[in-house]
Amino acid sequence: MSEINKIFILGGAGFLGYHTIKEAIKRDYAVKTVDIVALSDDLKFNDEGKVEFIVQNFFALTDKEIVDLICGCDGFVYAGGVDDRIVPKKPARKFFYDTNVLATARIARLAKEAGVRNFVLFGSYTSEFAEENDYLRENNYQQEAYVETRLLQEKAAMYAGEGSMNVSVLRLPYIFGTMQGKVPTTSMYVDMLRGQEFMPVTTGGFATITANQVGEAAIGALENGEHRKTYAPATGYISYEDFYKKILKELGQTETTKLQVMTFDELEEAYKEDEKLTDTQGIEHGIRQVNMLRANSMELKLPTDDAYERLRVNKEDTEKIIDETIKASNTRN
Repeated sequence: MSEINKIFILGGAGFLGYHTIKEAIKRDYAVKTVDIVALSDDLKFNDEGKVEFIVQNFFALTDKEIVDLICGCDGFVYAGGVDDRIVPKKPARKFFYDTNVLATARIARLAKEAGVRNFVLFGSYTSEFAEENDYLRENNYQQEAYVETRLLQEKAAMYAGEGSMNVSVLRLPYIFGTMQGKVPTTSMYVDMLRGQEFMPVTTGGFATITANQVGEAAIGALENGEHRKTYAPATGYISYEDFYKKILKELGQTETTKLQVMTFDELEEAYKEDEKLTDTQGIEHGIRQVNMLRANSMELKLPTDDAYERLRVNKEDTEKIIDETIKASNTRN
């Protein structure tokens, strides 16, 4: 474990980057952050001496410019990248490789060159299940384009750090929380259920964490400074049925929308047809529809040890934060 004085946060105007800055300031760290857009005036940090915010297309800079920008920082949080909500043109594997793996490998290499000692990458909990869930592995979940490149992204960052920079990864589950001026990703579920009389729902559920807790976990991982360490910092769990019920309550549709819990076997054919449809359109999901259904039909819970014991995040009222997130996602209320 090495002492940290100044932290570079890539993506400071983003949802997770912003909450990480808040936690860094709370722990009295100086922060330098860069994003392609500026924070709105009502979100800007008052302590200008603690936060240096640079509006810049970071990835378009030369290697030397990036090293010069990072110099003086001994911690780095990589809060950039894309997730599997993006459905790119085929082949999906190339898209996720270019945007996540190559970009991360380059920045990790330059961060080490700039003198960074501890580097934290925001990854995905799909990597955790790709390594640990036997049933998903039997069905080649770990070979899905998004999942495989997320695993490769971790390794690329770790190899770049060998010798003098500790690299650790947060395999983040579904994140709830709000940020002024940003519509939560939960809005896609709200819009999907809005005005519907019937909606099938899968039998499974997903691990959760709050945005504040992600910030705490990121700084905790930096402070731990353990090389090649992966964390899956979950603090809660919710089933898809209960999640949908919360959305229906917010929409005032509890009496007008029928939810039907359906098994993997009952939904598989429909998802196979959807796979064929996207194939004809020349696009490809990072996790193919049938394997996404397979995962969504399972109770993908995670132990809370990484969050509470190893990264020492604080407990929050998760139910309240989920409700607040859904409310903020209802942009037509």
